[in-house]
Amino acid sequence: MAFPAPILSILENPFTLVYFGISSIPSPRNFLRPTVSTIALGIALALSTIPAAQAYSEVVSFTYDGRTYKAYNNTSPITWSEARDYALSVGGDLVSLNTLAENTAVFAQIGYSSIPSLWNSVPGSQFVGPYIGLFQPIATDVTTGWRWVDGSLLGSDSWYPTQPDNGYGVENVALYFNQVSQWADIYDCSTTSVPCSANNQPANDYRSQSFIVEFDPVPVPAPVPMFGAIAALGWARRLRSRAKSINI
Repeated sequence: MAFPAPILSILENPFTLVYFGISSIPSPRNFLRPTVSTIALGIALALSTIPAAQAYSEVVSFTYDGRTYKAYNNTSPITWSEARDYALSVGGDLVSLNTLAENTAVFAQIGYSSIPSLWNSVPGSQFVGPYIGLFQPIATDVTTGWRWVDGSLLGSDSWYPTQPDNGYGVENVALYFNQVSQWADIYDCSTTSVPCSANNQPANDYRSQSFIVEFDPVPVPAPVPMFGAIAALGWARRLRSRAKSINI
């Protein structure tokens, strides 16, 4: 291949080649200096790997029988497991409704007529309310095996008519249902093969966007033991008795 004379003269001069070779290499400072575009790209890649944070908000706080309860809401439906994870992160757990009286007292604070925002509509012109801490470790039977997150077995219950029905064979958690103080079982789609999204099958998405957290009572400090004061009083009496005996 024949080169034009100007280019040929450059190629034949080694000093010129060295100069052009060095000048074509970016300096270490420029090579390592990040540009605005590369920084933006790095931030975008980092953020794309972080799951979207749920926007939980406390809606109401109340007490019953010495215990504190708080109802939380989210901007979109969540799973029972997500609700419980947040409950544990704030120092509580999903509510365990061990008596019908407790269920009535809690519902009086979170019912649809009191706080409609805690209820969201689902297919079939129905409403689901807050998640509660009732679950079934193995959802193979409709009625047996239900227990509360505090470890107690289900005693007094408040199931909605026809509930639980173990729909799709995997409904293993519970929530308030249809604007009343009764419960329905649904599937925790974060732990089953049944999809959550209404765009998949089954088409119905019955997830709630709210839940109730129960907190243990704050322990009352124990009174200061009186043993020390009683012992001091006993020693004082002995000293007085000894002093009297010496004077005698």
